[in-house]
Amino acid sequence: MNGLNNQVMWTAVEECDENYDGVFIYAVKSTGICCKPSCKSRTPLIENVSFYPSLSLAINDGYRPCKRCQPDLLHTSEEDIIFSAKRFIEKEYRSSLSLDRLAIEVGVSKFHLQRLFKKSTGFSPLEYATKLKMNEAARLLRETDETITEIAHNLGFKSSAHFSNMFRQHLDYTPSSFRKGLNK
Repeated sequence: MNGLNNQVMWTAVEECDENYDGVFIYAVKSTGICCKPSCKSRTPLIENVSFYPSLSLAINDGYRPCKRCQPDLLHTSEEDIIFSAKRFIEKEYRSSLSLDRLAIEVGVSKFHLQRLFKKSTGFSPLEYATKLKMNEAARLLRETDETITEIAHNLGFKSSAHFSNMFRQHLDYTPSSFRKGLNK
């Protein structure tokens, strides 16, 4: 919400200004609903309104998306959706990332996101996240002295056995044989 103050955002809400869609979300305490600035619903009382830079923050505070303006389904170009999804995955791939969480963050349905992402990259979003994890695992095995268990936990795996299985599936080596091959 760079450079926006509450008065500018409130004016956008009063005027249902679609130019601010995607810039901020407003939430109404009395209804528990969050909306895009362009929502055509009745203008709430200003004392019941809070502003958020993203839908996910409003949802985290307990608000649900409006069924009229559907702020959870932001209509942007396919390139923007893929770019946002990739950026979020690259930032969060170490945590337990779900398609539901990613879809909320990007602002489209999970089915639409899955289809677009696969069409654009050749991978599902979770396959892309796994690829990033495996690349990072290989880098850590090459460049650090961390144990396999430490690497597994740093990359968000619950166990080193699961990590080893995934590593073998993706790189055709166990983590230990990969590391030994580097030391020859």
